Amino acid sequence: MWSVVGKVFADFLYPPFCLICDGRLAAREKLVCEKCWERARREEARPFYAGRGGILPEPGEGAFYGRSANRWNPVLGEILHRFKYGGFPSLSVRIARGLVSVAAADGRIARADLLVPVPLTRRRRAKRGFNQSVLLARRLSEASGIPVGEGIVRRKGRSRSQTRLDGPERWKNVQGVFRLRRGASLRSKRVVVIDDVMTSGATACGVAEELRRGGAVDVVLLCAARAGGWDSSS
Repeated sequence: MWSVVGKVFADFLYPPFCLICDGRLAAREKLVCEKCWERARREEARPFYAGRGGILPEPGEGAFYGRSANRWNPVLGEILHRFKYGGFPSLSVRIARGLVSVAAADGRIARADLLVPVPLTRRRRAKRGFNQSVLLARRLSEASGIPVGEGIVRRKGRSRSQTRLDGPERWKNVQGVFRLRRGASLRSKRVVVIDDVMTSGATACGVAEELRRGGAVDVVLLCAARAGGWDSSS
């Protein structure tokens, strides 16, 4: 009883506000209001293909089949930024809903044997306190039953952040960065690479190429938001 009273008193003294629009929240645990979640939705029905030519609507040589829950937009971008850098891992619950919907509707993803989150360097993982792709993969695993292969692919060295690099620089930045864990075998496995945001596709494709070298028979890319490539709304 006292915990309930204390919560009501705390909400009265320090009312909860939306992280995005500063509007009043009905519950402190929600973090983002329903209006902002609706504004963030830009569902993307079409698949894309990612490879060294960038992100395109049609398959190309060596390109990987990919799906995105949403097309990037400023509101979704702010939510993902808060999730990734603001110390709000619980946002993964709502963000992952889009991944769950896409996975349920796409046969290649639904039949997968393993979910592989894009790994972070130890330094970035320690600084953030979590790997956002791991959290999203776990949420999808809970809904789909597909196990998470955390640690199967590792990130070596200190690659630069991709944020301010252009397409060719992004590809160069991830060359030789990802390595399959020693002793791991993916022979005949169907694998889905999980990422939060995909711009050029270089990072996710770097992981996918290593999985393919490790024997995976099918590798699909799945992200919460696609920020690069052609405009699917046109």
